[in-house]
Amino acid sequence: MTNSAFGAAHSVVDGRAYPVCDAAGYAPFGFGYRRCAGEQLTTEFLKEFLRTAWRGEVEFVRLDLEHPEKLPVSPRTLIDDNIGFQRAR
Repeated sequence: MTNSAFGAAHSVVDGRAYPVCDAAGYAPFGFGYRRCAGEQLTTEFLKEFLRTAWRGEVEFVRLDLEHPEKLPVSPRTLIDDNIGFQRAR
């Protein structure tokens, strides 16, 4: 897959460009020149949160819920929403 000057994705096979005929797949922030403006903010927030967790300032805990809500993490995968976090003691 390659991006054109306008950000549209297309495939290149044997040096020849072909348009993408199927769906773009899982793209939570969009793709190409129509990407979400909040993508960079979200990425930086997650990086800082993971750095904080790595330093040991945050700990993850399993929540004791009888019927946790199912959350989508990809187009075909659901997980139980039973993990929380708190400041480390």
